[in-house]
Amino acid sequence: MNIDFLVNAVSLAGGLLLDSFNERNKNLALGIENNYLEEKALRELVVQEDLLSEKLITKKIKEQSPDARIYSEECNHLSELPGDTTSLKYIIDPLDGTHNFHFGLPYWGISVGVLDVENCAIGGVIYIPAFGIMLKNEGVDCPTQLLLDNEWQNSSTLGKSIDRSLICYDNQFYKMGHQAMKIYENLACKAFTTRITGSAVTDAAFIATGRINARIFNKTNSYDVAAGIAIVKSAGGKVTDFCGKAINVLAEQVVMSSDEVLHDSIVDIISNKNKEG
Repeated sequence: MNIDFLVNAVSLAGGLLLDSFNERNKNLALGIENNYLEEKALRELVVQEDLLSEKLITKKIKEQSPDARIYSEECNHLSELPGDTTSLKYIIDPLDGTHNFHFGLPYWGISVGVLDVENCAIGGVIYIPAFGIMLKNEGVDCPTQLLLDNEWQNSSTLGKSIDRSLICYDNQFYKMGHQAMKIYENLACKAFTTRITGSAVTDAAFIATGRINARIFNKTNSYDVAAGIAIVKSAGGKVTDFCGKAINVLAEQVVMSSDEVLHDSIVDIISNKNKEG
């Protein structure tokens, strides 16, 4: 599967977003408030750049495949995805980490996942512009690759025991309830350290490039994890639900880890907390 056209689309969108991000940060430094389009749900912002990125990437996909089935965070037909048995489809997160982008933090990115008939992730692209991280996976039997010095090189996770691991977690505790707090508390006690970056695709990219070791999603969306599932797994990592079972992109509870040993440790911690609850 050649997805160079997706790499090109995401690269173009990322360049536009990075320029806007830098301009926004100049405003913040001068005490000028940046605008957002709307609060689409409780504590959920949409900025103009979300829509610009979506439009550009969708256009590039349509140029490559006019009949392509495309889903995106900002579209209004995501509810159709569970019943969509199209053999090949795309799912876009045009700006993951919108709040970070709006407040001037560099943890944001773009992702496009490629899905099969069963909505399993079979490839994808992730770009984290502020860190210069471009990753692609061109199929389940292909390695995840990182663009370094204008050349594609195989990228790999870095396995560690839980007591030496950096584990990232969900940020919207107000949505997740008491059980998610208890899981985080126990993980924080077991891990070397924890972080909450507020960007799912950034965390997936960080796992695939050896920067962090795991990310826990208590209630995620398909566009948040689609590309990340393919990229993390093909970089040597493991992705399951909270019970350690294989998933497609429709799963809400997701564990992404750098390696099987760490993954099993995390699943055990989550399982014990669920039993306690």
